[in-house]
Amino acid sequence: MRIEKLVAYTVEELEEKIRELRRHFSPTLAIAFASPALDIGECAQALGELGCRVFGSSTAGEILSGEGPSPVFEQSVVCTLLDPDPALFSVRVFPREGLSSRELGNQAGAWGAGCFKRPAFLVVVSGLTNDSEAIIRGIEQHVPSGTTIIGGIAADDNDFEKTTTFSENGLTDDGIVVMVMDRDRISLSSFTTSGWVGVGVEMTVTSSEGNIVRSIDGRTPVDLVSEYLNIRKEDIVATALSFPMLVRRPDGSEVLRTALSADFDSGALTYAGSVPEGSKIRFSSSFGTETIDATIRELKDYHAGTPGADLIVLFDCCARHQAAGNRIADEISAIADLWKAPLTGFFTYGEIGHTRTGECNVFNETLSLALLKFT
Repeated sequence: MRIEKLVAYTVEELEEKIRELRRHFSPTLAIAFASPALDIGECAQALGELGCRVFGSSTAGEILSGEGPSPVFEQSVVCTLLDPDPALFSVRVFPREGLSSRELGNQAGAWGAGCFKRPAFLVVVSGLTNDSEAIIRGIEQHVPSGTTIIGGIAADDNDFEKTTTFSENGLTDDGIVVMVMDRDRISLSSFTTSGWVGVGVEMTVTSSEGNIVRSIDGRTPVDLVSEYLNIRKEDIVATALSFPMLVRRPDGSEVLRTALSADFDSGALTYAGSVPEGSKIRFSSSFGTETIDATIRELKDYHAGTPGADLIVLFDCCARHQAAGNRIADEISAIADLWKAPLTGFFTYGEIGHTRTGECNVFNETLSLALLKFT
């Protein structure tokens, strides 16, 4: 299988590089991640000229190995082009169009199950009010137990205004883009890690619905978070990226959650994934270089048991990038060096992957790694 990579900083540069590429390569798949500083619709249209399937998203920073001194890019579009057998995969955008998040996942799951007997999924969610965990549960309703689902939540350079997912056939600011693969022919492995630690007093979510939290210990989340972090209410969403909420759910599992939007009238916060009523929560510590060192150790351990990959797709939380600065490149480069495979990805508003026990979940402040191997 052939793999080509490109980076562009304007739509015109992207169009020029696509024209040059088409002279000597006919890809069947393009994986593209673009800053909203570029016109996402025009990027999608330009990539459509390749005549192949396109899996794409807006970002809060782009990731591509081997195309510069650092794998981290800003306000660009990065694209990985490859030519696997088109019978092994399919890509489709699903706009929400009034559906609940669970119903949206049902729609995607039914489609994927109809494509392959043993499907595996890459999924990116757009829209700041979508409940990504509900989408996952909807997909799982139609596919075999243990089906691999990996992905992230689209971003918009930390503006928290409009996120976008796209394919060669269109785009949506409130929906999902899904790539389904034949797992009998394409191996898809998942790894997630965070390194963040909960601190402070434990509190209880006293009112919530899906991913909307209305009260914690009887207080509105907006009031509580602004007081705890000593910030203006208007700065909650931007600041909370660096201090995610560690949620211990009623079933005992723990996940990190970051607020995506705030309702200042009601005081509610909307998170990237569900926060069940009755969950115990704590705020987390700030991110340090020791977190990256610990992550690299975990990556090395995982590589020892899963050494092979033809392509790596990385969904990495934008808060990790903000907190780590240039050192985030060390973490990403370690991944590419370990597997010695092309790596692409983007900085997200949330990550989708599997826990050590195999459960698929939505995470924040985490990196979620998808390892693809074509057989």
